[in-house]
Amino acid sequence: MNSNTQEIERLQSIIHQYTTFFIIFDIVFFIAIVFIILFAIQVLKSKKQLRNSNRYLRFTIKGQEEERARIARELHDTIAQDLRYCRNLSDKIENGYGPQISELLEKSLSHVRNMSYNLAPPDVIRNDITANLLNLAQNFKEHSNIEFRLTMPDILDSNFLTEEDNLNLYRIVQESLTNIIKHAEASEVTLLVRNANGDEPEGLYIFICDDGKGFDINEKINTRGTDGKHLGIVGMYERADFIGAKLEFDSHPDEGTQITIIKLKNK
Repeated sequence: MNSNTQEIERLQSIIHQYTTFFIIFDIVFFIAIVFIILFAIQVLKSKKQLRNSNRYLRFTIKGQEEERARIARELHDTIAQDLRYCRNLSDKIENGYGPQISELLEKSLSHVRNMSYNLAPPDVIRNDITANLLNLAQNFKEHSNIEFRLTMPDILDSNFLTEEDNLNLYRIVQESLTNIIKHAEASEVTLLVRNANGDEPEGLYIFICDDGKGFDINEKINTRGTDGKHLGIVGMYERADFIGAKLEFDSHPDEGTQITIIKLKNK
């Protein structure tokens, strides 16, 4: 009887151990499932936020380009036309101020043409980053007194770029050169465009260097957009983020600036 009792107690102990094990296993498994579900929800939310963010950037950038085109048309179709008309009238003035007025109007007309081109270049829509950068370099040389050097291989692998990539890379370089003219007080600028070297990931590498006065990059980044003065930098970052490119500034006061733009393949 005692033997049977001991056997029953031993079996009850084994059953209790297994029951406890399975209860603990079920609890752990349930917690793991809950965490997996929560993680999946978080990932889906992040992806949705990313899609929404990209969609917002897409609409923002598209709106910017449409507004640029509208203003460019207004400049070309109204102000430029009026300036040309006034210049023609000034040629008919017989007193000594006619040539001076004509010269002033010609300069104003040139500025308006340049503004119109920078806002919406007629050839930037082509899916050709090489041609776009060459045109940008030529425009820079024509409208600044800064020595400019462009280094770019005759054959550049850029077939992986989309039309959006081309447009936004163009705009980033354009904004960089505009900032140099406005703020850098530089005497020399170099634009280097190449593909990967050595062990670098395949892609397009763009470097813009100047010997200007430089700036405190941390201050610019920390205050970008909050004081209304660095919206150009904000736009550059937004465009880079939108196309999955990497944008870096290397600048120090009185030591010039280097801007690096990297757009990798399959990214």
